[in-house]
Formats: sequence, structure tokens, C-alpha cells
Amino acid sequence: MIRRAIMVLVLLFGLALGAPVAAGAADGDTPSAAISDCNDHGQLTAHYSPATLRAALAQMPVDVREYTDCYDVIERQLFKELGQSTPGAAGTPASSSSGSGLPTWLLIVIVLLALAAVTFGALAVRRRTAPAEGPAGPAGGVPAEPGPSQPGDAPPQPGDAPPQPEDAPSQPGDAPRQGPGGPAST
Repeated sequence: MIRRAIMVLVLLFGLALGAPVAAGAADGDTPSAAISDCNDHGQLTAHYSPATLRAALAQMPVDVREYTDCYDVIERQLFKELGQSTPGAAGTPASSSSGSGLPTWLLIVIVLLALAAVTFGALAVRRRTAPAEGPAGPAGGVPAEPGPSQPGDAPPQPGDAPPQPEDAPSQPGDAPRQGPGGPAST
């Protein structure tokens, strides 16, 4: 008889301890239920305790965390249950994805400006190192300055014809050139 009374007391004590757990399981207050609820509806449609929400965040599968926003939804609900402000800015949902904080159009403009600066810089370097007049021009990229070809010659004056080499053919109306030996013979 005493044995039977002890057995009944142990059974009642076990039921008393297991009742909240069974009631929570019957209500769906489990981490897997919270994850499934969020995954199915995109939001939490039932009420979950803070302990359940913490456990759901800890147990959440990697694919659900990566490809859905359930982590953020459950985290916001947990902060709401605890009476704390959400980790994101006021009025905007928190996000686990990383962002630069700049609008996309501004990023594109910055990248285009950087590319233009690099292009113009490369062109400037190329102009400084390339010859000024190509293969027929002077080497070193420094243009030839007109000036006296012989020591003692006067510098050219405005309106003067450009100097011509000694071997240049004469143009009509020019006087025949004299060579070093005197007048030209024909």
C-alpha cells in the first residue's frame, strides 16, 4: 500500500513537471515550430517565449539563415519581447546582409570617375614619354626650335622664309645657287 502511494506521488510529480513542457509543445512553443512558422509565412504568426526565440536563433539551420530573413524576423521579435530596441536603424528592419550604406547609383558614379582618372593619367604619362613628332621628329620628345644653323648666323625674323638645306632644289624665279667653288656651271 505504501508502495502504491509512493508510485502515485512520483507519477503525479512527474506529470506536474512535464505539464508546462507538454503545454508548450502542444501550443507550438518550440524552436523548430518558430523556425517553421517564419519559414512558411515570412513572419511569426504565433507568440513564442523569449527562451524559445533564443533557442530558435541558436538552432537555426544554415540554409534557412542564409536564404531567408527568418534570423532577422526572429531576432526582432526577441528584442520586442524583451522590450529592447532593434539593432537596426529606427523604422527600418535590421538586416544580416552587408551593405555599404551608399546608394547604388552613387557607387557607379564613383567607379566611373575613378576609371576616368586612371585613363587620363595613363594618357598624360604616355604623352610625356612618347616622341612629340613621331619617327620623323627629333628624339626625346623635345620639338626642334628654329634657330641659327651656323654659328654667327642671325636668328630668323618674322616673315622670313624657313631655312632650306643646301641641296634643296630651287624654285622658279630663284637665282641659281653658288656652291663653295663659285657660280654654278651648266
